Amino acid sequence: MKFRPFQIGLLAGFALVGLLSLVVLASFRGFSANFVNPYGEQVIIWGTLDESVILEAIQVLADSDDSFRVVDYVEKDPRTFEDELVNAIAENRAPDAIMLMHEDLVTYRPKLQPIPYETISLRFIRDTYIDGAEIFALADGLYALPFAVDPLVMYWSRDLFAAGGFALPPATWESLSDITQRLTLRDATRNILQSTIAFGEYQNVENAKPALLTLLMQSGSQMIEETDRGYAVTIDESRSADALRPLNASLQFFVEFSNANSPLYSWNRSEPSDLLAFLSEELALYFGFGSEAVRIVEQNPNLNFDSAPVPQGAGATVLRTYGQFYGLALLRSSRNPQGTYRALTRLVSPDVTAAVTERLNLAPTERATIAAGTPNSHRQIVFNSALLAHGWLDPGREESDNIFSQMVEDVVSNRLKVSNAATDAVRRLELAF
Repeated sequence: MKFRPFQIGLLAGFALVGLLSLVVLASFRGFSANFVNPYGEQVIIWGTLDESVILEAIQVLADSDDSFRVVDYVEKDPRTFEDELVNAIAENRAPDAIMLMHEDLVTYRPKLQPIPYETISLRFIRDTYIDGAEIFALADGLYALPFAVDPLVMYWSRDLFAAGGFALPPATWESLSDITQRLTLRDATRNILQSTIAFGEYQNVENAKPALLTLLMQSGSQMIEETDRGYAVTIDESRSADALRPLNASLQFFVEFSNANSPLYSWNRSEPSDLLAFLSEELALYFGFGSEAVRIVEQNPNLNFDSAPVPQGAGATVLRTYGQFYGLALLRSSRNPQGTYRALTRLVSPDVTAAVTERLNLAPTERATIAAGTPNSHRQIVFNSALLAHGWLDPGREESDNIFSQMVEDVVSNRLKVSNAATDAVRRLELAF
């Protein structure tokens, strides 16, 4: 079939239009020919929180803002996180940001880019977030945008308390004395058959350090303070001039429960882990983080338990519990700091953190979200405890854990008196910093 000149020209014109259309479609980035993604070309975040939950939140944001598709989150093993991060920075393949737990703030601080207070003021931080979230606010800026908190709470066995004639868990440490003497069961040779509280030992107490830190904060300890010359270990110094030395008082109270000659004797090193004893209904009280409720239900669906705030001193006017705070922190090595910062501010918006923290069984750090409450009874305990939660500037999780473990062990094994063990712990913490 022969084409006429007009037909040939018409077909050539269609072909040219089609080719131009393909070029336009391939390069189309919106209505602006000079489109620039506000989040940059790529934003990579590393963390140890559940990847599926964080990625779902990122997807929701991307559904309403196509530009947000450049943001990605990668879950890492907490056991190897630090080594992976150090190697990645050295090899110029590091992420742009990390989900930082406050206990790692001192360790990672040289690698983080603080947000200056000209960008986010201290007034805004204090108005927006609960008190404990200020752990990320250091002298030269905000080192992480507060995201979530996992406060320490008290789990109690409703069956063991009912069998002992108690309708409610202890609200004060003072009331724990009578409860311990009535709920703790021993045989003729004082072997423990049923325990009330797993204090006094370290190795078989899942959250021994958070428990000790809670007691310290409740005792008025100044904990660790940032100074012009670094970090000051004021953990055994009280905010009240006439108070007892906080570390001495907290350690003395803690170890009393493993003293076989004490009426509070309730725990010793021959016992299994306190979590296992609680799951086996051989321990009346378990001090764990709010997020642990799911694990407890999974491991023993038939356990009749509930949660309550951690006890306080009977005359306490300032209430405290320990909390693990999470925040999104920008790395100094990021090749996209401005885009990463914009992405992080979207991820810490109240609607996102409310949804993510509910899925992860954590509490949000925004005052407004906490104030709104929740219909879930356990999560309301977690919310209330979040308001009381505070952290500390930890020189290093593993190192401080060894220091507290040694302190307790020195007293329990009668190697050192409480005062000497506390003094030694302070000295070792100073060296750790």
